[in-house]
Order: sequence, then structure tokens, then C-alpha cells
Amino acid sequence: MRLILAVILLVITTSFGQPKELQKEERCPICGMSVSPKDKLLSQLKLRDGSYKFFESPKHALKFYFLNQDKVLEIWVKDYSTGKWIDGKLAYYVIIEDGPMGPDLAPFSTKLSATKFAKKEKVYSFKDLTKELIEKLDIHTH
Repeated sequence: MRLILAVILLVITTSFGQPKELQKEERCPICGMSVSPKDKLLSQLKLRDGSYKFFESPKHALKFYFLNQDKVLEIWVKDYSTGKWIDGKLAYYVIIEDGPMGPDLAPFSTKLSATKFAKKEKVYSFKDLTKELIEKLDIHTH
């Protein structure tokens, strides 16, 4: 019985709430751009079917999210200052002009670090982000 409980606990702790490391180069499902593990703005979505989608930036991950909210289970982004994976729904975002494809969002794990980076720019929580804001940032046509 203890073995069964240990296996169930292991499955639960490794199946939920964890980003997946990108093992090989992939293509962004929004723009087709190459996505590499070295990308500073690397982002990913875990879908309800257990698969993952990788994106070169939070902007495109969120664009996919707003188009497919019913299919997305988790959002993971890399903290712009530390490079560590953070929960995209708990992150704070600052608009930057030099993303891989123009304006984008730099994610931070704390409001304080986002505010320090932003200086006078607005800091957005996940709840502040809208499909319309993401569309405005996505100046390139795909």
C-alpha cells in the first residue's frame, strides 16, 4: 500500500506544476521562429492533453493562450533577471521594445523586481494582460 501511495505521489509531483526543459530546437506555433533553450524570453505552455508548446517569447505564448484558453493548463515564463522558470500566472510583466519580434513582455517573479526594471513604465500582473494588449504588441503579421 505504501508503495502505491509513493508512486501516486511521485506521479502527481512530477506531472503538475513543473516546466519542461526544451531538449532540442523547436518552432514557435505562432510565427514559426526557431525556439532555442538559450532564448532569454523562452516561454512554454502545458496543454491539458499533457503536451507542451514552446515560444520564443511571452508575447507569443500569451497570444496562443488567449486563442486557446480552454486547452491550456499551465503557463511558464523565464524571469528576465534570473533566467529561472516561473509560473506565468503569478509573474509581473513589463513591456520591452527589443523582444525577438519587436515589442514584448519581460516577466519577473516579484512586483519589486519588475518595478525596479520598469522605472516609470507600467507593471502588469497576469490579470492585467488582455488579448487586445497582446495584439497591440504583436506588430508583425503572421
